[in-house]
Amino acid sequence: MVVAMLAFFVLCIGLFGVRANASPQPNVVISQVQVGPTGSASNEFIELYNNTDTDIDISNWCLFYASATSITTGTKMFCFVPENNSLHLFLPQRASAFLISTQLATAMPSLGSDGKFTGTILATAGHIRLIGSTANVVDKIGWGTSAVSPETSAAIAPQNTKVLSRKMVSATILVDTDNNLVDIESVTPKSSYSYGAIYEIQDICQNIIDIQHAAPTGWSVDDTATCLPPPIDICTNIDGIQIDVPIGYLLDESGNCVRDMCSNITGLQTNIPADKEQVGTQCLSHDVCRNIVAIQPALPDGYRVDAAEDCWLELLPLVISELMPNAVGVDAGNEFIELYNPHMVSVELGSYLLIIGTSPVKSYTFPTDSRIAPMSYMLFSNDDIAFTLTNTSSQVTLQSSDNQFIDSAPAYIEAAEGESWALIDSVWQYTNTPTPGAPNHASRIDDVEAVATGLKPCPVGQFRNPDTNRCRLITTALSALTACRDGQYRSETTNRCRSIAADSLSLATCQPGQVRNPSTNRCKSTASDGGLVACKPGQERSADTNRCRNVKAASIPEAAFAVEPVADTAGAITWWWALGGLSVLALGYGIWEWRQEIKKWILKLPTFFQSQK
Repeated sequence: MVVAMLAFFVLCIGLFGVRANASPQPNVVISQVQVGPTGSASNEFIELYNNTDTDIDISNWCLFYASATSITTGTKMFCFVPENNSLHLFLPQRASAFLISTQLATAMPSLGSDGKFTGTILATAGHIRLIGSTANVVDKIGWGTSAVSPETSAAIAPQNTKVLSRKMVSATILVDTDNNLVDIESVTPKSSYSYGAIYEIQDICQNIIDIQHAAPTGWSVDDTATCLPPPIDICTNIDGIQIDVPIGYLLDESGNCVRDMCSNITGLQTNIPADKEQVGTQCLSHDVCRNIVAIQPALPDGYRVDAAEDCWLELLPLVISELMPNAVGVDAGNEFIELYNPHMVSVELGSYLLIIGTSPVKSYTFPTDSRIAPMSYMLFSNDDIAFTLTNTSSQVTLQSSDNQFIDSAPAYIEAAEGESWALIDSVWQYTNTPTPGAPNHASRIDDVEAVATGLKPCPVGQFRNPDTNRCRLITTALSALTACRDGQYRSETTNRCRSIAADSLSLATCQPGQVRNPSTNRCKSTASDGGLVACKPGQERSADTNRCRNVKAASIPEAAFAVEPVADTAGAITWWWALGGLSVLALGYGIWEWRQEIKKWILKLPTFFQSQK
């Protein structure tokens, strides 16, 4: 029973298979191929036939030849190419297209055709394929026993002077079972072949599927063969045809196009809202401040508005009261700018700027959360704000962050060391009595000896060195002094540390009534009542200051003996080394203190030398 069923199944497959192959396939087929007779192997032709009752678009179809052992598409022989993209080539129903080799055209000049190709077809075996515009295989013939890629089975190679020809079902229908061995036979060529049946059709609307011989009714055609539908008037309430809603308009509930006053606000706005103003097609919050980039619907806190609708910071005027351009010692942390708040309320400095210099100028902001108490002074050093006040000349201006002028300290010139540039009794002047963080004072004259000798008084906080007559800094805050190193003592006059060893090298014998202090190596009176010590030989006591001074001699006395060389001692050499070290330190300090001026002089040297040429 099982064997009988299997036999029936195989029989059905065979019957249905034969019936399917026997049914003709409606399409364009390769109807005849001449591979070239003996002696004229390149005299070849190929005939195509529309095996249907419908005209077929063959635009961009191509014929390819491949050898017997090739399974690829092969070498292109000929293509049906329209002159432009809007043209289509059609092969009419039951009509033929005739293609010949260039060699055959030369041999038979009067032979007409629909196209020419270079003869390359081998008679013994090969393949010819007809490929459609989408790279699909429309038809294929393979012949010869060595052909590896025919339709089902290869046709028998043609005899000499014969052509490969598709069998006929009737006068107008050719056999196409997709089996070359069944469909193709070897026959004598026809006495004549048809050609010239291919025709062109212009596709008017390339953007519409299928070929349009003419634009649809009411449609228009542009320069790119694009057909456009008739325009629809979107806005019937506006003159002319409106294909789209015009820019700046919206459709209302009645379908009319109405101008939208505010394109940036959702929905149709026929009027500008009361709290808005129109900028172009947008309605923005009303701008109170014309001079501020962002829209200000209300006056910002801390601002005032003027008649031109410009908004400015409402800042209380502060006063620049004192500058220290040339501090004693190093500049870092000692230069300062002092401000004064003359108001009964505290002032926050976040909206103020310091402008320093003349050309160029630099701006500086105040440290975060800086605030001046009412009727108070506030000091800012160059450690608090990284500014630089040059010694030669500069200027300081206070302004708001929106460039409003607040106050200015006029330019100072050649600031002396330790003197501040201060506002005193409404006049800017130098003073040797700096008062950082406090009311300003004019210069004081408190060096009596300097006045008596005609010398300029030392500034406050300095003393005159009796050996050099130069002013030196006095450290007044004894509680903040650092302890002297081993082998040093603190001078009672200057509060500075001095070397005990260096002083001991040149100690003179104390005068009668004096003893040497073991801590300082200085002579002190033994008198308990603090009486005056007698002056040294060659000195006299000043009646004004009670100090010993040298007696001026009318002439230089002659020595009672010849001058003898004095050999250098270890103490003298040490003293010279100490003096040299101090000189180097002084030179270095001077270069650091005047670094800005030295830099300017160096930069001017090339210009000076050029001007001398």
